[in-house]
Amino acid sequence: MVSLIPFNLQYHVEVKRNNKYEWLMFVLTVLVFALHGLLFHWLPGYFRSKRDPEGVKYQKFFKFLKIWDSWTNCIGIKVPFKKNIVYFQPSLVLLALFHSAVLGVFCIVQTVDLDYQPRQYIICKRMLKVAVGNLPMIMILLMKHDLVTAISGLQHDRLVFVHKWLSRSMWVLITTHFLLAIKYWLDLNFPIMLVIPPQIFGLISYVSFVFLTWASNKWIRKWSYEFFLIQHRVFGFIMLFLAFIHNPGNRAAVLISVHLLVFDRVLLKVLGAVHRRMSPTKGLCDFEILDNDTLLVTIPVKKTKFAKKTWYTTILPKFSTWDAGQHVYLNVGKISFFQYHPFTISNLEEDGEIKLVVRKQKGFTKKLYNKLIKMKQEEMNKEHNISIEESPSHKNKLQLKAQFIGPFGAKHQPFLGFDRCLFIGAGSGGSFTFPVALKLVQDIKQRDEANDFLFRPANQFVHLVWIIRNKENEQWFQHMIEPLYDFIQEGRIKLTIYITQEEPEITQERGNNEKTRIFKESVDSIEFQTSVYSKERFAIERHYGRPDISNLINSHANVLSDSVNTKSLSVCSCGPELLTNRIKVECQKSRWVKDAPDIYCYSESF
Repeated sequence: MVSLIPFNLQYHVEVKRNNKYEWLMFVLTVLVFALHGLLFHWLPGYFRSKRDPEGVKYQKFFKFLKIWDSWTNCIGIKVPFKKNIVYFQPSLVLLALFHSAVLGVFCIVQTVDLDYQPRQYIICKRMLKVAVGNLPMIMILLMKHDLVTAISGLQHDRLVFVHKWLSRSMWVLITTHFLLAIKYWLDLNFPIMLVIPPQIFGLISYVSFVFLTWASNKWIRKWSYEFFLIQHRVFGFIMLFLAFIHNPGNRAAVLISVHLLVFDRVLLKVLGAVHRRMSPTKGLCDFEILDNDTLLVTIPVKKTKFAKKTWYTTILPKFSTWDAGQHVYLNVGKISFFQYHPFTISNLEEDGEIKLVVRKQKGFTKKLYNKLIKMKQEEMNKEHNISIEESPSHKNKLQLKAQFIGPFGAKHQPFLGFDRCLFIGAGSGGSFTFPVALKLVQDIKQRDEANDFLFRPANQFVHLVWIIRNKENEQWFQHMIEPLYDFIQEGRIKLTIYITQEEPEITQERGNNEKTRIFKESVDSIEFQTSVYSKERFAIERHYGRPDISNLINSHANVLSDSVNTKSLSVCSCGPELLTNRIKVECQKSRWVKDAPDIYCYSESF
């Protein structure tokens, strides 16, 4: 077919079209994020905030959400020779196929009528432009602020998946572009074009991108997070700089991507420096050793007149305040000068300090724990010449300088509009569920005392479930259990603790509704753990063993079953991915029971 475009104009038409599909790829990705946020985050939140006391309105919309959740829910499969069930989301496969199809169409559309060069080379150049069209969004997803989360409503684990998928699809396109370009010049018997400076720069940029893409796998991060961090930054700089030189046509996308990321990093560094300077202790923080693998970090925060929540704090970090369930990125210079690691704030803003429960794992947390053990041992050797095991728990506090950036996250639906709220936290996952549940019951009590029942149910029930290995782990959140106790006595919240690796305690009865618990070991904990319970119905429930997640969720859903008014149930969880995926599956099963309530499932993974 003879092209209708004049030969001398085809190059300019090609450049214009390539630029169009490059930016169309970026715009399409942004629109998908915005549409997802509108349909599945902003509209549900608005409709739930306009509910009646008897039940939710706009029932057709929530039926649509139930059907949508059926398509996007996790599926558990028992794989031979694997101990645990493997969970995956079929919808992610469909999303990947759809995105691949869009990339394929954009790479070949409007290339047939360009014949001034072989079509494979025309497509080869288009592939590069479409691939670079993913670059701005990849860089935006690297930002630590809440811009994408606020717009899309997607949780952090989903954004990480999107970032990896866009990076790998970009790598596939650039690899294909690289191979087709080599073939084109070799077929012309013109190999000199492969060793000219722009092509050499492109080759080095491509090799750097290969390391960026495949040296970020999970096993590498576990093996050495420092190696992952350094190589990611070094190869990222090399890749972007040489890509900028390699092809002048890509400079706009590269410049925008780099400036967005640099702006984010500079802003966060400035905020981190301001936090440290405004700190009452100038960045000096308390580190308390709770047990043989857990620390409690206390960061003093100075209250200022800027400690308020406004519209821009939806996407930018707040200053001197935070929402329940948000996290910060902690840096301890004596452990690692460049590393910032996320930890959920385990208390509320009125405490005037940030408390972080840190579990010893590998890398940064292990080095931090060992550093504190060494400091404590040196202190004991100097002062008392006794071991750490002999030192009283209240003397396990040490001080190090640290700084943080944030807070971020916790972009969930408001829980105040649900008839029942179930919070499930496992281990240090209580850092998220405890403050969110406490803030919720505080708001409920405040609204009840003001007789304000507008757009919320008249009787709300909150159930907080915490799963731990040993009973002594309860000391991790003493600072949150103490303020919860008053609400437990008032019957506003039920706290159930599951202890998975200990046997039940010996008990002695004292009258009809009183009993004393006799512990197998001495636990220096909060008062109500060792005192007589005045009323058994207000006691903190402790069960030994693992919870039945299915029965737990179904019991709440069945109570809200109503054929006339649609009630609402929120299930919020934080813990290992195996637990959160199991909760998602059970929520989906409960949605399809007859007269089931509207079930909102939100999870945070660590």
